[in-house]
Amino acid sequence: MRNLSRNLARRVFAAWVFTAGLSIALVAQTKSPPKTLFFDSDGNQVSNNEFVDIRMANFHYPDRTIVKTLEDGTVEFRLQKIPQEGAQAPAFEVKTLDGKVVRTTDLKGKVLVLNFWFIGCPACIAMEPKLNAFKAKFGDRDDVVFVAMTADPAANVKKYLAKERFDFLQVTDAKDVMESFVFGGYPKNIVIDRYGKIVYWRSTIYAWEKFESVVRSALAIS
Repeated sequence: MRNLSRNLARRVFAAWVFTAGLSIALVAQTKSPPKTLFFDSDGNQVSNNEFVDIRMANFHYPDRTIVKTLEDGTVEFRLQKIPQEGAQAPAFEVKTLDGKVVRTTDLKGKVLVLNFWFIGCPACIAMEPKLNAFKAKFGDRDDVVFVAMTADPAANVKKYLAKERFDFLQVTDAKDVMESFVFGGYPKNIVIDRYGKIVYWRSTIYAWEKFESVVRSALAIS
């Protein structure tokens, strides 16, 4: 009888150990992996796509992203500020490929969306269909102007545009104006608000919803 009780106790204990082990394994399987959070320089949480865009905005600058791991394993990335944002944009006067004159003095009260590109830039060319679709979202509004600038000569750009579609107003031979923005790398995408201030400065654009929200905010539309 005593042996039977001992065997029963061993079986109960073994069953308990098995059940406890199974429970631990299930918890381990369902436990969420450590979170990764992204923040801009002001401490606002941003999406992964926006994180990439901000980090690449000035890809020729040293990366000063701050990385911190919390006690629960969460990894936080805090980005450096984009220095161009908040600065006054340089004044300029240019003539578009179709003969229109665009002056910053005439743009007061309007939002300007700028793109810097050149014909031999694969990233620039790949972005053009998306920029066309982006511009189309704002229809024929006269308070937002979309301008693309390139240092390429007019003859080359005309030949290029005969085969490729790029719906922005085109400014060619624009090396001096573009250099006044003191930028590095192509493409460059800039939004200048109604008061001549730079409110968006990016190279890559993965977070298109952020790009759109900046323009809409500058236009004060929802």
